[in-house]
Amino acid sequence: MAHGVLKGVGDFYAGLLHPIVVPAELLAIAAMGLLVGRSGLATCRRGIPMLAAGVAVGLGLASVVTTSGTTTPLVVAALVAGAIVTADQRVPPWVAAGLAALAGTALGIDAAPEAKSHIAAVTSGVATIVGSTALATIIAALALRVEKHWQHVAAQVAGSWITAWAMLYFAYQLALLSR
Repeated sequence: MAHGVLKGVGDFYAGLLHPIVVPAELLAIAAMGLLVGRSGLATCRRGIPMLAAGVAVGLGLASVVTTSGTTTPLVVAALVAGAIVTADQRVPPWVAAGLAALAGTALGIDAAPEAKSHIAAVTSGVATIVGSTALATIIAALALRVEKHWQHVAAQVAGSWITAWAMLYFAYQLALLSR
């Protein structure tokens, strides 16, 4: 349903904006950016490229295999990353990079374009990689710059909000299942 929101803006802009207008994707990107940024520059150097590679792999998988239900892995990744940030834990670079790669793969599968042609699908896919990577990089850069105590607390609060939103998503899913 989210793909229809951006009709009429062109393939490139639809792909570029897609991760920003789909709540689960935005949540995962924000969580990954915070996680890698709070874990340090070395983690950013591994995590951001792994996120981009994961999105590319996910887009490739989605073009070959019919998938559904990729929102849940996105929200799980956001929940884990948000909880780590909230608890003010630093994870090894390989853990953050692995989580970013998994989130990126789920994001790529979830963001697979419904394009009319192969060129349109590639254009939209490349733009999705650029848009999601750019947003995660901006958030990671802001998280790297945390120096003052109030900034540190603000990063933890952002992590707690991400965690809360992820929990609300799962509560909503449980409510739907119980109907």
